[in-house]
Amino acid sequence: MINWKVRLNNPNFWLAIIPAVLLAVQLILDLFGVTMDFGELGNKLKAIVNAVFTVLSIIGVTNDPTTAGLKDSLRAMTYQEPYQD
Repeated sequence: MINWKVRLNNPNFWLAIIPAVLLAVQLILDLFGVTMDFGELGNKLKAIVNAVFTVLSIIGVTNDPTTAGLKDSLRAMTYQEPYQD
């Protein structure tokens, strides 16, 4: 089970999911031949934005969205293996 109510209320979840969805949309559009050409400088800026989005997604993936902040809970820090319900 996933506690979606807690995840959806955590800003770190949104910090990860929004960039991940935007990157996926960009790749899908690229697959169908829809490209965004902003000129040389614009394309370099787009690459920087994509890199930042990737980092934000990685932070969100490694974050436990059921705890406050970007760290694990004290309980999670005591686990020797994943918690089984």
